[in-house]
Amino acid sequence: MNRGFASLHPAPCFLYYVSLVLLVMVIYHPLFLLLALCFQISLNIMQDGGKRLKESIKFYIFLGLLIVLINPFISHRGQTILFYFLDNPVTLEAIIYGIAMMMSLLTILISFVSYNMVITPDKFMFLFSSLLPKTVFVCMMAMRFVPVLKRRSQDIALVQKTRGTDTTTGSFTQRIKNGIQIMIILITWSLEEAIITSRSMRARGYGITKYRSSYFDYKMTKSDWAVLAVIIFSCGNLFYFWYQSIGHFQIYPKVSALTLDIRTGLFLVMSFIYLSIPIVIEGAEKLRWL
Repeated sequence: MNRGFASLHPAPCFLYYVSLVLLVMVIYHPLFLLLALCFQISLNIMQDGGKRLKESIKFYIFLGLLIVLINPFISHRGQTILFYFLDNPVTLEAIIYGIAMMMSLLTILISFVSYNMVITPDKFMFLFSSLLPKTVFVCMMAMRFVPVLKRRSQDIALVQKTRGTDTTTGSFTQRIKNGIQIMIILITWSLEEAIITSRSMRARGYGITKYRSSYFDYKMTKSDWAVLAVIIFSCGNLFYFWYQSIGHFQIYPKVSALTLDIRTGLFLVMSFIYLSIPIVIEGAEKLRWL
C-alpha cells in the first residue's frame, strides 16, 4: 500500500525527483548541497527506515570520498596553492570543488533510492507509455537489467558450482575460464528471455495504437495539484535565482567567502521549502497513523 509521498499522483513525484537532480547538478552552493543531502537521507529513513539505503551506502560513501581524494591531484586549477605533489600544485579550490561534487553525487544516488520506492514501474509506464511506448519499454528493460543479471548470475554460479565450475577456487586461468562460461550462459539466457518478452509484447499489441490505456488509472486530486503547484513555484524560483546568480558560490579561480544577505537568505528559504516537500508529506502521514 502506498503511503506518504508515494501515495501522490506520479506526475508531481516524478517532477520533484527530476528537478532535484537538475538543481544539484547546476547549483554548487555548499549550504544548498548540504541541505539536499541531509533531506534525502532523512526521506529514505522516513520511507523504509533506511533499509534500502543501507544496502549501498558504503559504496556511495567510497565513491564520494574517491572523488574528493582524486580531484585535487588531477585538477590544478585555483589560486590558493596548499602544497605541491610531484611538482604539481594542490589547490584549495580543487579540494572544495571535489567536496561539492561529492555532495552533489551522493544526493543524486541517494535520491534514486527514494525514487525507486516512489516511482514504481507501473507509475513510470502510466506517465509515458502513451507518448513514447517503445522508448518507455526500453527504459523499463534497462532499469531492471542490472538487478536481474546480478540475481541470475548468482543462480547460475550456484548450479555450475555443483558441476565443478567454480570461480572462487583453482588457478587464476581456470577461474577466468569458469567465469567466461558463466557469462556465456547468462547472456544466452538473457537474449532468450528478451526474444520471448518482445514477442509477448507484440502479441498484446503494445505500441500499435496511438492512445493506450493503463491498468492503473491515477487521478489528480486537490492535494496532488497543491503539491504540484508548490513544486513548480519553489523549483522555478530556484532556477530563476541560479540564472540571476543569486546564492551563487564561486569556486574557480578563487573560492569566494560565504555571505548571508537578503537575497541569499531568500534563496536558502526557497531551497528549504522545495527540499522539505516530501519530508512534510511523509511526516504528516506518520502523524495521521499515530
